[in-house]
Amino acid sequence: MIYNPLRRIFKRQPLKPAINERESTRYNITMFARYRGTGTFVERRGNVGIGGFCFEGECEYEPGAGVDLLFRLPGTVNWIHAGGTVLGHTRANGWLGIRGCFSSISFENERRLARWLDNTSLQIQLAAA
Repeated sequence: MIYNPLRRIFKRQPLKPAINERESTRYNITMFARYRGTGTFVERRGNVGIGGFCFEGECEYEPGAGVDLLFRLPGTVNWIHAGGTVLGHTRANGWLGIRGCFSSISFENERRLARWLDNTSLQIQLAAA
């Protein structure tokens, strides 16, 4: 048997980020969500960041379930359509939150979201100064 150190490296499972570890700050928005490709979009309160989302649900979604999201960032005119994958759910004070990450979002929509997040963060920092 030939010793292959690369085999050991590639067999390792990637580290999963901690639940509280996010790529960016999340901001509250109103979005429309549905199970991927089925039913109609339903308006949801939630939040969004560069890597993911959380929205209010009436029942728990199974981790790995696909969802379609449609939202317009406050102060903008363009709608963003994205696909997401449910990571889990959280309960707090009678609120059920469906947590997930974006699995399909166009490059332009991701840039639009990143710019909006940067501008919103800057406005909050300036207001606090």
